[in-house]
Amino acid sequence: MDLERRMARGELSELFGEATLPADRLFRHLGFAARAPVIAAAWPESTREIVRAYCDGVNASMAALAAWPVELRLLRTPPRGFSPEDVAAVSLLKSFGLAQWQPEEILHRLSLHLSPARLAEVVPEIDPASPTVVPTRPAGRSSFPVPSILHEGLAALSSSALGLPRSGGSNSWVVSGAKSATRKPLLANDPHLFLLAPSVWYEVHLVAPGVDVYGLSFPSAPCVVIGHNPQIAWGFTNLMVDDADFFVERIDGDRVMYRKAWVPLAIRTETIRVKGRASETVTVRETPHGPILSPILPGVTAALSLRWAGFDGGDAIGALHALDRAKGREAFVAALSGFPHPCQNAVYADVSGNIGMVMAGRIPIRKGGDRLMPVPGDTGEWEWTGYVPFAEKPQIWNPAEGFIVTANFPVADNRLFRPYVSRLYEPPDRGRRIREMLSARERFTPDDFEAMQSDVSVSGGDELIRLALQVAQRRSGENPAFREAAGILSSWDRRATAGSRATPVYEVFCWKLAEQLFRDAMGPKLYESFIGYPRLVWNATDRIVRRGDSAFLLNPATGRKDSLDDAAARALLETMAFLKERMGAAPSTWRWGQLHQATFSHPFGRNRFLSRWFDIGPFPVGGDGRTVLKQEFVFGGKDFPVKVGPSMRMIVSPGDRGSARSSITTGQSGHFFEPHYADQAKLWLSGKGHPAWTSKADIEANAETRLRLVPVAAAQ
Repeated sequence: MDLERRMARGELSELFGEATLPADRLFRHLGFAARAPVIAAAWPESTREIVRAYCDGVNASMAALAAWPVELRLLRTPPRGFSPEDVAAVSLLKSFGLAQWQPEEILHRLSLHLSPARLAEVVPEIDPASPTVVPTRPAGRSSFPVPSILHEGLAALSSSALGLPRSGGSNSWVVSGAKSATRKPLLANDPHLFLLAPSVWYEVHLVAPGVDVYGLSFPSAPCVVIGHNPQIAWGFTNLMVDDADFFVERIDGDRVMYRKAWVPLAIRTETIRVKGRASETVTVRETPHGPILSPILPGVTAALSLRWAGFDGGDAIGALHALDRAKGREAFVAALSGFPHPCQNAVYADVSGNIGMVMAGRIPIRKGGDRLMPVPGDTGEWEWTGYVPFAEKPQIWNPAEGFIVTANFPVADNRLFRPYVSRLYEPPDRGRRIREMLSARERFTPDDFEAMQSDVSVSGGDELIRLALQVAQRRSGENPAFREAAGILSSWDRRATAGSRATPVYEVFCWKLAEQLFRDAMGPKLYESFIGYPRLVWNATDRIVRRGDSAFLLNPATGRKDSLDDAAARALLETMAFLKERMGAAPSTWRWGQLHQATFSHPFGRNRFLSRWFDIGPFPVGGDGRTVLKQEFVFGGKDFPVKVGPSMRMIVSPGDRGSARSSITTGQSGHFFEPHYADQAKLWLSGKGHPAWTSKADIEANAETRLRLVPVAAAQ
């Protein structure tokens, strides 16, 4: 809680010194702490009361501690008390982690380097075979204006040194009673976030007058975010909305041209305390679009500002508070109508047998339309003109097919929902596979849903596998490596298990093919940024392989164009050489889990002497970034460590609440020496959940310990 608060407020360097100054400079410019008092003051009194009570409880618990946690003792800096402004700042941090700001900087730098033909191949397009939540054909290609604007250095924002999460994916699906073994709806959810220790989630069963809710909460969030009460259950997946834009501003002294008129800049001064050296003063200038980030972007000569939906505030806590207490469909919809950000698909089930999906959160309406590049900020031609009204967002209720799936693919095509939402989604593989599994059987149990959450079928790699296999078979006489690859891939069951020997061939081939296509054309630095954002790589590579041709296949030195088969052949030879060097000369001994491992990383785990105490793992795991069991890694290197995966799992049937189950990644405790620090890691690895007890009888029968909190007045 204290580290996230410090990150949001730009106060990490007070603990860690110069190493975290880039992060602090960024967040001082973003101004979460500066905005927090205004946001908190705008909350209705009911929300302010909730947050004050939450902070009072946190502070009372801190005051009662006999000793600080080990981390704080090692840092020799006890935390100060929590305030409503801290809660507001951390809520902005959490939402910003799911914002769509990173692809814009990568694409713009590529636009300065690539030819128009090559740029068009890396600008994302919606997969024509993608499913949609509202069952129609997916959106087609939309226009992509590339304004003539020069700037450099936006890569600083996506630097791993800042510790910022990439926008995450998630799975959620629900079946009606007609497809459930209990004749009651059944709902599953597993959000995909960074795998950290302690877990990013905390399990909560909150019972008080007017509320009985079980689910998952973020530390610093005074509500259950995802969960169930006696009447309803709900899950969230990221809508993948393009909710952030960069504007290149026209500055003259302390004023900025905005909508063809000069207006004053807002200026504030920030002081960053730095352990081991003098404090640093930062001057932040803001335009009507948002903060100017140029001072923290090396090489930027233009004044670049960021417009993000989260800067407009909102009352997410009040919306979640109402959601926790919702007793049916109308109350569920009413609660989400006030949810500001990040944009989510909220999947629903209730005891009356209803299932549904509601789009929640702000979707910007842009005067200039669809784009993923920085745009001019002076003319007014690219302004946001508001947000899509909640009543106009697609919803779906009780569909005839008896199920609803959301897995970060488009909700509806542009004939049904005309305002631009996004053009960069997760690959459709997970969504298609979930729909395939739900269509294949008549009825499902919670055990079936657990098996689905652990599914590692490589359902979207047909074209890539076919390309590799055809090349290997056709060229088997040229090199023994081709014959070995052909034998391995031809016998593969297309499941990315940890014990699979074919999966490493497929995964490394995908990486090496991307190298063959993009590395030389982009250059080392741009290519490194590009592959660091896998959705861009997948989107571009899939389209090239489907088409069988690419402008990237042109060799500038010779003026000749290679075939895709030639590039694939080189990639396959490099794949086999890499695997033999890394895992030995005998392919029969290769296993995906040797390369692909998950570690739940603690901030102190970066110190190799402390990692054995604080980190949990590594563990060999199956899956990849596109399987239902999402275990996403970044291309490159000798290993493929998992960065993003299921941060929790929940399965619940309203009306049969006693069968509910859930699990988080590590454990409920944040103290590495306690048994509950890592006891759920085995469940996570097995794909299982523990019982989510909500009845008093079950709780009493299974209680391990009790903690009784007595108000001071009552104790006296």
